[in-house]
Amino acid sequence: MKRGAERKLLIAGSIWNMFTALITIFGYSIWFKKTGVKGLEETTLDHVFATTTVIDHVTKLIVMFGLLIFVGAIINFIISRKMRDGEIQPKILIWIACWGVFLLFTMDIIGFVLYLIAFVLYLAKNKAIKLSEREQKRKRLFSDVQTF
Repeated sequence: MKRGAERKLLIAGSIWNMFTALITIFGYSIWFKKTGVKGLEETTLDHVFATTTVIDHVTKLIVMFGLLIFVGAIINFIISRKMRDGEIQPKILIWIACWGVFLLFTMDIIGFVLYLIAFVLYLAKNKAIKLSEREQKRKRLFSDVQTF
C-alpha cells in the first residue's frame, strides 16, 4: 500500500507547525516584550525590576515553545520522507499520536486535525497491510498443502 496521503498530511502538518513556530518566535515574543515594557511606564522602580525579570522569563519561555514546535515540524518532515510503502512502522504511529495529543493540549486545532487524519489513515492502511499479509500466508499454506 502506498502511503502518499499520510506523507502529504505530515508535510502539510509540518509546514503548518513551521508557520506557527515562526509566528510564535518572531511575532508573539516580540509583541509580548513590547507590550510588557509599555506596561512598566507607569509603575514604581521596585516594581519595574521584578516585572522586567518576569517579562524576560516569559519571553524566553515563548521562544522555547516556538523552537519546540519548529523542531517537531522538522522531525515530522523527516518522518514523512522516511515512511516506507507497504510496511508497518509502529514508531511512526506512536510519534504521530504523541505529537497530535501535544498539539491538542496546546490548542493547535488545525495541526491536531491534520495529524489526527494522518493517524487514522495510517491505522487503516496498517490494518489493510496486515490483512493482505495474512491472506498471502494463507494462500502459501494452502498451496503447500495441495502439493502433498
